[in-house]
Amino acid sequence: MARQKRHGFLMGCMAPLVAGSALTAAALLWLSADAEREDLAKVRPTILDFGRLPSPPVLRQPLAAKAPPPVEVALGSASDARAPDLPSAPLPPESFEALFSRITVLDTARFRAVRERQALVVHLAGITGLAFSETCDGAAGRWSCGARARADLARLIGPRSVGCVGIVPQGEDGESAADCWAGSRNLSLFMVSRGWAEPVDPTDPLLAPYAAKAKREKLGRYGDGSLSPSDE
Repeated sequence: MARQKRHGFLMGCMAPLVAGSALTAAALLWLSADAEREDLAKVRPTILDFGRLPSPPVLRQPLAAKAPPPVEVALGSASDARAPDLPSAPLPPESFEALFSRITVLDTARFRAVRERQALVVHLAGITGLAFSETCDGAAGRWSCGARARADLARLIGPRSVGCVGIVPQGEDGESAADCWAGSRNLSLFMVSRGWAEPVDPTDPLLAPYAAKAKREKLGRYGDGSLSPSDE
């Protein structure tokens, strides 16, 4: 009787071990068979994967019979795409007569700066532009082209310094005319090419072609105010 009790006790202890081993072996066989499928990436499972939800299958992509040709990229400067009738933009000089670190844009062609502790207003050389309060006619009615022009010039300059050459005083109003750059952009040419200003001299060899292009493409003041001129 005592022997039968010991036998039953041992069987009761061994049963969970045997059952656990069988379940473990079955799980490993199942995972191994699942990893053998041809449409799945070869990732070997471990015992730690047992009981986890299966991840979506990673399908293999068939190899292309022939590699695609390389993409050819045309190299060159932005001036290569310029219309053939436009002259090249002038490069900034090696040094400036004045370098204004902080300016306030007043309108299309003027900004206020400080030079040697003296405030002065600089008018961009060779152009005439819109007053800040000026409006233009468009398809949707009148729009604030003067305010838009000033915002475009202020956006170009941003936090950068403005360098100027050829500073010439103009009368008693405290204004001076100058040829100015922000970075590599000539400000007079920029405003003309964006359609916000016109050359004082209609035959100007540099500015006149850009003014004609802005009119053809209805940029700036020549448009209806619905679209801003694109960057060049």
